Amino acid sequence: MGVLKPISAGLFIFECLRLLALVVFFGAAPREGSLGVLSVYLSANALFLLMALFVWLKPEEYRSYPVLYMAGKIIALVTFYVWLIISSPGIPGLGNAERNVFLLGGCFFLCLLDLLSVWGAWMIRVKLRHVQPFEVDRAAEEGGL
Repeated sequence: MGVLKPISAGLFIFECLRLLALVVFFGAAPREGSLGVLSVYLSANALFLLMALFVWLKPEEYRSYPVLYMAGKIIALVTFYVWLIISSPGIPGLGNAERNVFLLGGCFFLCLLDLLSVWGAWMIRVKLRHVQPFEVDRAAEEGGL
């Protein structure tokens, strides 16, 4: 368990910074109606932050969360690349080279970091594989506190 806490803390810190970076990326391209897109996208990504927080605080109780985290990240990465391939000719503002480098470069950098976070979640899952499931306190079962 000694290695588990730094990995899960790093995963949580990464998710905090990632959410901040997404706010910056969306804020760099203000458009009409972008607040709704921002809130929908960020609320879904906040779940990754919460999963990392729960795994960091109580890894034994939330030992199934790393698998959900990895599945969600892989689905998000595949969806992002499919969206980029399909809609790249119609993305507004792609004529501006500086904006392309900032937005698309930042997105690709975050995707690489997401792959690294999938590896971190895999390491957490491997460490938690041999941990017994959370056992219910006998006093609570018998009607005590």
